[in-house]
Amino acid sequence: MKEAFETVALTDPDILDRVKQGFHIDRLLEEEQALIVRPKEGHQESFNRVLKNLQPLDLYPVYRREKDGLTLRVVKRKNRKKELSPHVHSALIIATLFTVTMAGYIWWAAGDLFKSVLFTLGLMGILGGHELGHALVARKNRVDATLPFFLPVPPFFAFGTLGAVIFINSPIPDRRSLFDIGVAGPLTGFILSIPVLVTGISLSTYAYFEPAKAALPFQLGTPLLFNILAYIILGPPGPRHVINPHPLAVAGWAGLFVTALNLLPMGQLDGGHVVRAVFPKGFKTLYRSVFWVLFTIGGFGMMAEISGVTPLLRLFWPGWLFWAALVYLMTRLEHPGPLNDVTHLDRGRKTASIGVLLIFLLSFIPVPVVPI
Repeated sequence: MKEAFETVALTDPDILDRVKQGFHIDRLLEEEQALIVRPKEGHQESFNRVLKNLQPLDLYPVYRREKDGLTLRVVKRKNRKKELSPHVHSALIIATLFTVTMAGYIWWAAGDLFKSVLFTLGLMGILGGHELGHALVARKNRVDATLPFFLPVPPFFAFGTLGAVIFINSPIPDRRSLFDIGVAGPLTGFILSIPVLVTGISLSTYAYFEPAKAALPFQLGTPLLFNILAYIILGPPGPRHVINPHPLAVAGWAGLFVTALNLLPMGQLDGGHVVRAVFPKGFKTLYRSVFWVLFTIGGFGMMAEISGVTPLLRLFWPGWLFWAALVYLMTRLEHPGPLNDVTHLDRGRKTASIGVLLIFLLSFIPVPVVPI
């Protein structure tokens, strides 16, 4: 909110009249350009009325509970909406289809083009579904969001893509919408990952592990759900046996990895949205705690990498240092919150947050890449 929007001076009688349809105005804090208000109806009803009244002016109300009481500010967008033309969307999809297929061909399918295509369909279906889940729920909550677009990278990166993203061009109205939008992507991606994983693991086999004959210089660490499904489908592994994963199993693995990354409770990641909605007062403490845990683990991993202490790399993944730093640089571990930060989150969504935590625990991989 602070970066993308700016406060409007409350000198226009038309703006004040639109606010008065939902709130009693007690006084104006001139220095802050904030109104001390009392709702004429319930908090949600009064706020929604003013939100609707200000939309024709392309303005938004910001409703907070502060030391002076209930405050309402009016903000406007600083920058133009972020959009991509249909031609760019199509070009990115075609490019990503190519780079992901080539990455599958090089890294995971041992030169088998058919398996590479299966890998591409599985991975892009999960990633696209994740962002489409965000977009559809955002639009359901009257939040202006683009359709997802893919980010291709050269196939010498193991997956050929950085995933898919959407642009959200209007602020999120309330904590309920913030929770729903935050959950929608990971939930969709998680659900789509399951059939991909089941099919991929069914096509996989156990193989005796011989480091000298390994095709890749690393193994993939596996999340809890992957291990459960492998045990159910393939049975327990023999001594020194590991899964030789079918490319579809790798695509499902990547889907769970992306789900867990996005559910990390930091900044404006999906997990950050959920935590901001559920814990409006304590979210910063949780953000910082998770950041320092990841930063410390990644730091130990980086020192082990530099010093060549390979056994430690089985416990500490250097990549967590990169992810912690990236999220910090992008968000400063801040969250603007929804427009209406007064209306409480309902009990049903608070209970559902336990399910979100379960999805995270089933998907999280402490050491995603294990050196051989």
